[in-house]
Amino acid sequence: MKKTQQIEAIMEVVRIVAGLAIAYLVALLILVAISKDPVFIVRQFILGPFSSPRRIGSIINLAVPFMLCGLSMCFMYAVNKFNLIGESIFMLAGCIITWVGLAIGNSLPMAVMVPLLLVIGAIVGAVLAFIPAIMDRKLNANVVVVSLMLNAVIAQLALYLLRYFMRDPGISFIGSYETPASMQLPMIFGKMRVGSGVIIALIFVVIVSILFYKTSFGWKMRIVGSNPKFATAVGLSTLGISFAAQLAGGALAGVAGATEIMNSYKRFQWTASTGHGFDGLLVAVLAKRNPILVPIGALFLAYVRIGADVVNTSGDIPNEFISVIQGIIILLVAAESFLSGFKNRLIYKSVQAEKESAKGSK
Repeated sequence: MKKTQQIEAIMEVVRIVAGLAIAYLVALLILVAISKDPVFIVRQFILGPFSSPRRIGSIINLAVPFMLCGLSMCFMYAVNKFNLIGESIFMLAGCIITWVGLAIGNSLPMAVMVPLLLVIGAIVGAVLAFIPAIMDRKLNANVVVVSLMLNAVIAQLALYLLRYFMRDPGISFIGSYETPASMQLPMIFGKMRVGSGVIIALIFVVIVSILFYKTSFGWKMRIVGSNPKFATAVGLSTLGISFAAQLAGGALAGVAGATEIMNSYKRFQWTASTGHGFDGLLVAVLAKRNPILVPIGALFLAYVRIGADVVNTSGDIPNEFISVIQGIIILLVAAESFLSGFKNRLIYKSVQAEKESAKGSK
């Protein structure tokens, strides 16, 4: 049994790597097919993101919201409740912490201000995630549909707050007044200009990984998600656990929005959804709902996005081609039957070998 579990674990990693490799190969083929200078474009796509310290820093900075949103979706994924409210939570949490930060000003030191705003972002996220979760629990409403509809409503609420309560009339674009220095996270790693929000993201990766694999709640979540009938049979509250997981995921999405504002912006200027909530779903799929693997999935997605920006600015490739690549990644990584035949043959051979070994020992 232990050997079988090892094969399944190894094959899961192989399946993910193979899916990413195929998607990356398809990206290269698309670039070759549609570019007038394919050699230059392919080289830019592969090496461009590493061509300067600033671009490397951009990969890491972009991976920060991907990591936190990916961790958020790991909770939803773990209990098979695809509450997609994280998209609007990310936006509204960033809006609310900007509003609070502007009200407080520089009266608090950064050591107090940053944790306070993270907690506020988490509260905003948990409250918003509560809405589709309670509707699913009490009214049997489809959590996917409800959360998607709420995303549009909440995005307009954030825009309303920006326009009528925080807008700076002295700038040429729609944006808030500049946030106080006490909530602007410092840059690290010199020329790479990496925001220290990456430290916050990595801390939450550790916390969520411990929660998933070293606590009873994490074990209960995974049982409820993988086999709800068994969970009910052994006395677990499937509704309560899935409800709590959705609130935790929403809180993390709020932390993601708060961190992104403090890490990468001096004003709140999002006039539309950023898409990071849905990026988190892609990262969670890449990581197979394993928070330990979330940083890898986030960095890969950020690398591909920066590569797409490079070829878009330095060549003749439209930035939208990245949507094709993301679709292929989801199809290959999420498809349970991808490489399943090869995995089953390995398991069969392993079981047969164990039987032969057992017969020989007798």
